[in-house]
Amino acid sequence: MTVNDAVNNLYATYAKHGTTKQALREMIESGIKKGFSVRAAYNAIRMCLGKETGEREYFTLAEIQEITGESRGELIARAEQMKSELRAAGKNPDEYIKEIPPAGHNILYFPNGLTS
Repeated sequence: MTVNDAVNNLYATYAKHGTTKQALREMIESGIKKGFSVRAAYNAIRMCLGKETGEREYFTLAEIQEITGESRGELIARAEQMKSELRAAGKNPDEYIKEIPPAGHNILYFPNGLTS
């Protein structure tokens, strides 16, 4: 993914919220300067803007791993903990964490990032 691809993809979703391409480019470049890859910066921005604007974003375990640096096992354990906490709070975990079982392995999506 190039910086331009990241900016254009984000702009397609967040322009309606007043976000400019220049602001998105600056966010991506700031992430790169902090050591993130373009894709990690892109996904971190998706997570932040999605939470801020209420846009529904979906993240794979691999995307979350790249953002947080956690292992797959750590994220799966955290997802299971979040599910337990959500159930205890009377919430439906499927609204926050969805497991999409393709053939041979599991993919977990975090529609709202890692917050409960």
